Amino acid sequence: MSIVLVGFMGVGKTTIGNLLSEHYDKPLVDIDTYIVETAQLPIPQIFEKYGEAYFRDLEYQALQKWIDKDVVISTGGGIIESELSKDILKGNLNTFWLKCDIEILFNRINHDHNRPNASGKSLNELKALYSKRELSYNEIAFKHIDANRPKEVVANEIIESL
Repeated sequence: MSIVLVGFMGVGKTTIGNLLSEHYDKPLVDIDTYIVETAQLPIPQIFEKYGEAYFRDLEYQALQKWIDKDVVISTGGGIIESELSKDILKGNLNTFWLKCDIEILFNRINHDHNRPNASGKSLNELKALYSKRELSYNEIAFKHIDANRPKEVVANEIIESL
């Protein structure tokens, strides 16, 4: 069964995913990277050209493809915007929500142009998006992990709980 990491943009899902991938000797599937490779377009261009709903559908399809495989999955921060994706994640007992202070996340993602939902947003705008998504992360996560700590500590907590 897959290990799935969810959480807001910039929380460290891919970084922690890489550590788990090494520890368990399982491939890491970064949903965003997978979409970019299969669509052959960067995420901002997918949003621009086809809209967010189309991107969420690509996320859902990717999640459907990988959820039952023996892999570590790093999701995009907005995967919970899709009810279909949320339903899949609710059924996975190894879904971990990485939580981090919004101020830290803001400093990490503020100038990242590969994040169309964050680019050019103020701290208050990101706080609003974070608050909106928090309930959904909470609803689907098997366990909450404090990601304000060093990445090795975060990865070890996940490993110990599996």
